[in-house]
Amino acid sequence: MSTNIKVYDDIIPIINMLNGGKTIDEKVNVSIAVGLFAGKVVTLARAAELSKISLSEFIDILKDRGITWGEYTEEDEKMDDAAIKNLLSRMENIND
Repeated sequence: MSTNIKVYDDIIPIINMLNGGKTIDEKVNVSIAVGLFAGKVVTLARAAELSKISLSEFIDILKDRGITWGEYTEEDEKMDDAAIKNLLSRMENIND
C-alpha cells in the first residue's frame, strides 16, 4: 500500500541531508521507522524491516543519529559478572 503525503518545502533540504536512503521517499520511511523504534513502538528488527534495509544498516543509521539501539541494564551487568566469575573459577580448576 502506498499513500501520498505532502512534505513541507522547508523540510525537504533537511531530509536530503539524512542518511538511510537515496530518494526522499526512502529517507522519510527510514526516519519514520527510526522514530517508531526510538518511541519503543516497534522492535529493532521490525524497524529495519519497515525501512526495507538490513538490520546492520539500520543500526548504523541509529548510531549516526546518536540513538542508542541496545540497552545494557544493571541486571545484565550482574549476570555478566557472575558468568565471568564462573568461567574464571572453572579455568582455575582446569589448571590445578
